[in-house]
Amino acid sequence: MVPVDGTPTVNGKHIRSVGRIGAGEWIETDSGSSATVKVGEIGSVQVEPNTRLRVVTARPGEHRLALARGEIQAKITAPPRLFFVETASGTAVDLGCEYTLNADEDGFGLLRVSKGWVSFQWKGQESLVPAGASCRAEQHVGPGIPYFDDASESLKRAVESFSFEKSGQDSLNIILAEARMRDTLTLWHLLSRVEVQDRARVYDRIASLTPVPPGISRQLALKLDPDTLRRWKEELAWTW
Repeated sequence: MVPVDGTPTVNGKHIRSVGRIGAGEWIETDSGSSATVKVGEIGSVQVEPNTRLRVVTARPGEHRLALARGEIQAKITAPPRLFFVETASGTAVDLGCEYTLNADEDGFGLLRVSKGWVSFQWKGQESLVPAGASCRAEQHVGPGIPYFDDASESLKRAVESFSFEKSGQDSLNIILAEARMRDTLTLWHLLSRVEVQDRARVYDRIASLTPVPPGISRQLALKLDPDTLRRWKEELAWTW
Protein backbone atom coordinates (compact mmCIF):
# COMPACT_ATOMS: atom_id res chain seq x y z
CA MET A 1 0.00 0.00 0.00
CA VAL A 2 1.46 3.35 -1.05
CA PRO A 3 0.43 6.79 0.29
CA VAL A 4 1.03 10.04 -1.61
CA ASP A 5 -0.19 13.68 -1.58
CA GLY A 6 0.28 16.29 1.12
CA THR A 7 2.08 15.46 4.36
CA PRO A 8 0.15 12.73 6.14
CA THR A 9 1.73 10.80 8.99
CA VAL A 10 2.44 7.10 9.25
CA ASN A 11 2.72 5.93 12.85
CA GLY A 12 3.20 9.55 13.90
CA LYS A 13 5.97 10.38 11.40
CA HIS A 14 5.39 12.84 8.56
CA ILE A 15 5.97 11.47 5.08
CA ARG A 16 6.58 13.54 1.98
CA SER A 17 7.34 10.84 -0.55
CA VAL A 18 6.07 7.50 -1.70
CA GLY A 19 6.47 4.72 0.85
CA ARG A 20 5.13 1.25 1.56
CA ILE A 21 2.68 0.85 4.43
CA GLY A 22 2.46 -2.50 6.15
CA ALA A 23 -0.08 -4.28 8.33
CA GLY A 24 -0.52 -2.69 11.75
CA GLU A 25 0.56 0.79 10.65
CA TRP A 26 -1.60 3.91 10.87
CA ILE A 27 -2.10 6.63 8.27
CA GLU A 28 -3.28 9.95 9.69
CA THR A 29 -4.09 13.18 7.86
CA ASP A 30 -4.63 16.61 9.35
CA SER A 31 -6.79 19.45 8.04
CA GLY A 32 -4.21 20.27 5.38
CA SER A 33 -3.20 16.85 4.12
CA SER A 34 -4.59 13.84 2.29
CA ALA A 35 -3.23 10.58 0.94
CA THR A 36 -3.82 8.14 -1.87
CA VAL A 37 -3.30 4.50 -0.91
CA LYS A 38 -2.74 1.87 -3.58
CA VAL A 39 -4.51 -1.34 -2.63
CA GLY A 40 -2.29 -4.03 -4.13
CA GLU A 41 -3.26 -4.43 -7.79
CA ILE A 42 -7.00 -4.06 -7.24
CA GLY A 43 -7.57 -0.35 -6.70
CA SER A 44 -6.92 2.69 -4.55
CA VAL A 45 -8.24 4.57 -1.53
CA GLN A 46 -8.29 8.34 -1.22
CA VAL A 47 -7.77 9.34 2.43
CA GLU A 48 -9.41 12.72 3.05
CA PRO A 49 -8.23 15.36 5.57
CA ASN A 50 -8.72 14.74 9.30
CA THR A 51 -8.78 10.98 8.84
CA ARG A 52 -7.19 8.16 10.85
CA LEU A 53 -6.86 4.82 9.07
CA ARG A 54 -5.06 1.57 9.99
CA VAL A 55 -3.81 -1.14 7.68
CA VAL A 56 -5.05 -4.42 9.18
CA THR A 57 -4.17 -6.92 6.44
CA ALA A 58 -2.34 -6.50 3.14
CA ARG A 59 -2.01 -9.70 1.13
CA PRO A 60 -3.23 -10.80 -2.34
CA GLY A 61 -6.35 -12.60 -1.07
CA GLU A 62 -7.37 -10.00 1.51
CA HIS A 63 -6.89 -6.26 1.89
CA ARG A 64 -8.39 -4.94 5.13
CA LEU A 65 -8.38 -1.42 6.58
CA ALA A 66 -9.85 0.00 9.79
CA LEU A 67 -11.30 3.52 9.66
CA ALA A 68 -11.17 5.10 13.12
CA ARG A 69 -12.42 8.50 11.99
CA GLY A 70 -12.75 10.67 8.90
CA GLU A 71 -13.54 9.84 5.29
CA ILE A 72 -12.18 7.61 2.58
CA GLN A 73 -13.10 7.11 -1.07
CA ALA A 74 -12.46 3.61 -2.39
CA LYS A 75 -12.19 2.57 -6.03
CA ILE A 76 -11.85 -1.19 -6.35
CA THR A 77 -11.76 -3.37 -9.47
CA ALA A 78 -11.55 -6.95 -8.31
CA PRO A 79 -13.59 -10.07 -7.66
CA PRO A 80 -15.96 -9.66 -4.68
CA ARG A 81 -14.83 -9.92 -1.07
CA LEU A 82 -11.17 -9.08 -1.39
CA PHE A 83 -11.33 -5.59 0.14
CA PHE A 84 -12.75 -4.73 3.56
CA VAL A 85 -13.00 -1.57 5.64
CA GLU A 86 -13.84 -1.96 9.31
CA THR A 87 -15.54 0.77 11.37
CA ALA A 88 -17.00 0.78 14.87
CA SER A 89 -20.49 0.36 13.41
CA GLY A 90 -19.88 -2.19 10.66
CA THR A 91 -17.58 -3.56 7.97
CA ALA A 92 -17.87 -2.48 4.33
CA VAL A 93 -17.27 -5.52 2.11
CA ASP A 94 -16.44 -4.69 -1.49
CA LEU A 95 -18.47 -6.40 -4.20
CA GLY A 96 -16.65 -4.57 -7.03
CA CYS A 97 -17.39 -0.90 -6.54
CA GLU A 98 -16.62 2.71 -5.81
CA TYR A 99 -17.83 4.25 -2.57
CA THR A 100 -17.33 6.87 0.12
CA LEU A 101 -17.26 5.88 3.78
CA ASN A 102 -17.41 8.28 6.73
CA ALA A 103 -16.92 7.43 10.39
CA ASP A 104 -16.59 9.46 13.56
CA GLU A 105 -15.17 8.71 16.99
CA ASP A 106 -18.67 8.27 18.44
CA GLY A 107 -19.30 5.27 16.18
CA PHE A 108 -21.58 6.91 13.61
CA GLY A 109 -20.98 6.01 9.99
CA LEU A 110 -22.30 6.75 6.50
CA LEU A 111 -21.70 4.67 3.37
CA ARG A 112 -22.46 6.14 -0.07
CA VAL A 113 -22.00 3.91 -3.13
CA SER A 114 -21.35 5.46 -6.55
CA LYS A 115 -20.61 2.30 -8.55
CA GLY A 116 -21.30 -1.41 -8.06
CA TRP A 117 -22.35 -2.85 -4.71
CA VAL A 118 -21.17 -2.90 -1.10
CA SER A 119 -22.21 -5.32 1.61
CA PHE A 120 -22.30 -3.44 4.95
CA GLN A 121 -22.11 -6.03 7.75
CA TRP A 122 -22.24 -6.19 11.55
CA LYS A 123 -22.71 -9.25 13.78
CA GLY A 124 -24.59 -11.29 11.21
CA GLN A 125 -26.70 -8.37 9.97
CA GLU A 126 -26.20 -7.27 6.37
CA SER A 127 -27.29 -4.25 4.36
CA LEU A 128 -26.74 -4.50 0.60
CA VAL A 129 -26.06 -1.06 -0.87
CA PRO A 130 -26.05 -0.57 -4.68
CA ALA A 131 -24.84 2.40 -6.70
CA GLY A 132 -26.84 5.53 -6.00
CA ALA A 133 -27.79 4.43 -2.51
CA SER A 134 -26.60 5.19 1.03
CA CYS A 135 -26.70 3.51 4.40
CA ARG A 136 -26.13 4.98 7.85
CA ALA A 137 -24.73 3.01 10.76
CA GLU A 138 -24.37 3.39 14.50
CA GLN A 139 -22.15 1.72 17.05
CA HIS A 140 -23.89 -1.12 18.93
CA VAL A 141 -26.67 -1.10 16.28
CA GLY A 142 -24.79 -1.68 13.04
CA PRO A 143 -25.87 -0.66 9.54
CA GLY A 144 -29.39 0.63 9.13
CA ILE A 145 -31.70 0.12 6.18
CA PRO A 146 -30.31 1.43 2.86
CA TYR A 147 -32.15 3.93 0.69
CA PHE A 148 -31.62 5.53 -2.68
CA ASP A 149 -30.26 9.07 -2.58
CA ASP A 150 -33.06 10.29 -4.87
CA ALA A 151 -35.79 8.96 -2.56
CA SER A 152 -38.09 11.49 -0.92
CA GLU A 153 -36.65 13.30 2.07
CA SER A 154 -39.53 12.10 4.23
CA LEU A 155 -38.77 8.46 3.32
CA LYS A 156 -35.09 8.88 4.13
CA ARG A 157 -35.84 10.51 7.48
CA ALA A 158 -38.34 7.77 8.30
CA VAL A 159 -35.83 5.04 7.39
CA GLU A 160 -33.20 6.50 9.69
CA SER A 161 -35.72 7.04 12.46
CA PHE A 162 -36.94 3.46 12.13
CA SER A 163 -33.39 2.09 12.08
CA PHE A 164 -31.96 4.00 15.03
CA GLU A 165 -34.75 5.64 17.03
CA LYS A 166 -37.12 2.65 17.11
CA SER A 167 -39.99 4.90 16.09
CA GLY A 168 -42.02 1.92 14.93
CA GLN A 169 -45.40 2.42 13.31
CA ASP A 170 -45.10 6.13 12.52
CA SER A 171 -41.93 5.64 10.48
CA LEU A 172 -43.19 2.44 8.92
CA ASN A 173 -46.35 4.18 7.71
CA ILE A 174 -44.30 6.91 6.03
CA ILE A 175 -41.93 4.45 4.36
CA LEU A 176 -44.77 2.37 2.95
CA ALA A 177 -46.63 5.45 1.71
CA GLU A 178 -43.61 7.12 0.12
CA ALA A 179 -41.97 4.09 -1.51
CA ARG A 180 -41.59 3.98 -5.30
CA MET A 181 -40.78 0.89 -7.36
CA ARG A 182 -37.07 1.58 -6.93
CA ASP A 183 -37.53 1.82 -3.19
CA THR A 184 -38.21 -1.89 -3.03
CA LEU A 185 -34.52 -1.88 -2.08
CA THR A 186 -35.57 -0.31 1.22
CA LEU A 187 -38.71 -2.43 1.55
CA TRP A 188 -36.87 -5.71 0.93
CA HIS A 189 -34.49 -4.91 3.80
CA LEU A 190 -37.39 -3.68 5.91
CA LEU A 191 -39.23 -7.00 5.60
CA SER A 192 -36.75 -8.79 7.86
CA ARG A 193 -36.50 -5.96 10.41
CA VAL A 194 -40.10 -5.12 11.19
CA GLU A 195 -42.15 -6.88 13.85
CA VAL A 196 -43.69 -10.19 12.75
CA GLN A 197 -47.18 -8.70 12.61
CA ASP A 198 -45.99 -5.99 10.17
CA ARG A 199 -44.32 -8.26 7.61
CA ALA A 200 -47.49 -8.74 5.58
CA ARG A 201 -47.86 -4.97 5.16
CA VAL A 202 -44.32 -4.71 3.80
CA TYR A 203 -44.73 -7.74 1.51
CA ASP A 204 -48.01 -6.42 0.12
CA ARG A 205 -46.49 -3.00 -0.54
CA ILE A 206 -43.66 -4.55 -2.54
CA ALA A 207 -46.20 -6.64 -4.45
CA SER A 208 -48.21 -3.52 -5.24
CA LEU A 209 -45.15 -1.80 -6.74
CA THR A 210 -43.85 -4.67 -8.88
CA PRO A 211 -45.26 -8.12 -9.67
CA VAL A 212 -44.04 -10.92 -7.44
CA PRO A 213 -42.06 -13.36 -9.64
CA PRO A 214 -43.36 -16.88 -10.18
CA GLY A 215 -42.07 -19.27 -7.56
CA ILE A 216 -41.86 -16.69 -4.77
CA SER A 217 -44.08 -17.92 -1.96
CA ARG A 218 -45.79 -15.28 0.17
CA GLN A 219 -45.91 -17.71 3.06
CA LEU A 220 -42.19 -18.46 2.88
CA ALA A 221 -41.29 -14.80 2.41
CA LEU A 222 -43.23 -13.89 5.57
CA LYS A 223 -41.31 -16.62 7.39
CA LEU A 224 -38.06 -15.01 6.12
CA ASP A 225 -36.99 -18.16 4.32
CA PRO A 226 -33.41 -17.34 3.21
CA ASP A 227 -33.63 -18.92 -0.24
CA THR A 228 -36.96 -17.21 -0.98
CA LEU A 229 -35.63 -13.82 0.09
CA ARG A 230 -32.46 -14.29 -1.94
CA ARG A 231 -34.33 -15.22 -5.12
CA TRP A 232 -36.77 -12.34 -4.64
CA LYS A 233 -33.90 -9.92 -4.10
CA GLU A 234 -32.22 -11.07 -7.31
CA GLU A 235 -35.41 -10.32 -9.26
CA LEU A 236 -36.07 -6.99 -7.54
CA ALA A 237 -32.46 -5.87 -8.09
CA TRP A 238 -33.18 -5.33 -11.80
CA THR A 239 -35.06 -2.18 -10.74
CA TRP A 240 -32.34 -1.04 -8.31
